Amino acid sequence: MDDDNDELIPQKQSLFPVTAEDIVDNALQSLDEQQAREVTKKAADEIVRIAVEKRKAEYRSDRAQEEMRNLISNANLLDQKVGDYKINSTFETATGTTSVEIKKSKSTFTLIVVGIVLFVILLLAFFLMRS
Repeated sequence: MDDDNDELIPQKQSLFPVTAEDIVDNALQSLDEQQAREVTKKAADEIVRIAVEKRKAEYRSDRAQEEMRNLISNANLLDQKVGDYKINSTFETATGTTSVEIKKSKSTFTLIVVGIVLFVILLLAFFLMRS
């Protein structure tokens, strides 16, 4: 009968919740020497991999920024020399790919307004000449 009561008593409960760090620390402390060497080697490999990826991302980011500056410079030149243009460009950045579209075109609305103003001026001139 006493055995039944022992099963109902909670087994070793902590007053504070166990964190993932606690679990990792406990697991690392229970490793033997060979296992500790293997984990250390894997951790070092992962640190090197992360450092390489970080440098690659920084390089991609720097290249993308330079390419974007060149694109803006080219668009500024086109603004000065050409009426209409459209530039599509894609850059590989640290976090992925960025697509940019720059375009300049004379608005048909502007052309219509200019046409209407010219038509009104011609009509006024015509009526002034008749009178």
